[in-house]
Amino acid sequence: MKPTLRMVGAVPGGALQGDADRVSPTTSVRAANSEAIWSLLRATVFGVLLIRASSDPIFNLLTGDAGGSSMGVGALFNVLVIALSVVFLAREPMRAPFAVLALWGPFLLIAFGSTFYAPDFTAAARIAFVLLTYWAFFAIPFFILRSVRDVSQFVLVVIGSSIPPTLYAFVDIARGLSDFAEFRLQSTFSHPNIYAFYLVLVLGLALYVRASRIIRVTPRIYMLVTLYIPLLTAFLMLTKTRSAWGACGLMFLVYALKIDRRFLAGFLLVPVLFIANPSLMDRLTDITAATEVDNFDQLNESNRLNSYVWRQALWESAIPQALERPLLGHGLESFKPATPSFFPLIGPQGIDGHNFYLQMSFELGLLGLLAFAWLIGWVAYRLVRAMPRDPPGLLVMLCLLVAYVLESYSDNMHFYLSFNWYFWFIMGTMCAWIRREEMLAAAPNRNRRMIM
Repeated sequence: MKPTLRMVGAVPGGALQGDADRVSPTTSVRAANSEAIWSLLRATVFGVLLIRASSDPIFNLLTGDAGGSSMGVGALFNVLVIALSVVFLAREPMRAPFAVLALWGPFLLIAFGSTFYAPDFTAAARIAFVLLTYWAFFAIPFFILRSVRDVSQFVLVVIGSSIPPTLYAFVDIARGLSDFAEFRLQSTFSHPNIYAFYLVLVLGLALYVRASRIIRVTPRIYMLVTLYIPLLTAFLMLTKTRSAWGACGLMFLVYALKIDRRFLAGFLLVPVLFIANPSLMDRLTDITAATEVDNFDQLNESNRLNSYVWRQALWESAIPQALERPLLGHGLESFKPATPSFFPLIGPQGIDGHNFYLQMSFELGLLGLLAFAWLIGWVAYRLVRAMPRDPPGLLVMLCLLVAYVLESYSDNMHFYLSFNWYFWFIMGTMCAWIRREEMLAAAPNRNRRMIM
């Protein structure tokens, strides 16, 4: 039975190799054409993943586009990604229908439905389609993953996408030397926070390569990935994104305590980084420097709120407005234009919530927030349940999921398109691999029942 199991999925449609040997020449040609189309689609996915992390500067030069904020070259990438997922789904509509459709369906239905009562339909629809691209990258691995070896390839593709941003980071640092105290590294990304969250993901994947029992890489790649970790960690510090620092620190701590205690020594280098660059310490202590005021009128140029207290004030001001429409919310892209009406510290242009959960509650209501919790909870459940199949590797993946949840508390995560593409592609890869392993484990039992 073992050879037979290895051939499942080798022929399009999931047919067994023995069935393929009995098909007509016409069917064989059709199967070969289908395989060629599948290979082209898969290569296109890899191509998009390899270049998207370094594309924002090119988009800015061409059309002033940064991926998902305006219609342009970046929007064409979005259309391509959605088209790829639709083609995959049309070819194999019953391929993992629960994970592909039912898991994301509630959140996407609520998001698209909210566009009809949002204050700006065009802006809301644009964000809804951006969210659809996140579903697309989660779904695509279910159609292109055929063996456990593909997990290694998919992970290395995402790590490989970080090479151009890493090289450009040195250019960015050189440009910032003149005012290094105020400098925040963003490399090829449109904002330092996006680069920081991307770095946390790549660092997690580097730990995954080191820890996972299913990853197969050469000793040279293993060594290069290991050497890559301290460099990316230094870059992460230079982004000065505190939520990313905390999430990555937690991930490293779990890895050091549960997988490789040698990494505990790395924590000894953190004070060295703060001493070498005092602006890092200023960034850290700024969050604890609270300003006490009775009302906002007491604020001026010399008396300001630190960034976290400022965000807390924004959140507290937004909650009464969110409770006015608690079930369905005010519609996508409604938070920013509404802020001048309830938050006096912002101008007429408005501002986003800097808290994904609050903004989703405001825009999509309790139903939208519960739909997103269902999505995250299901992925976490799958990772935890499959833990015996690869304990160290899935522990790292669970840390990445927790990092995403923590980072969403203080940032506008749903706007960070390129990062979300990589994150959801990796989560989809893990879920697709888990599903495949469960199907292979259940196959002998099904065959045994058929014989009986």
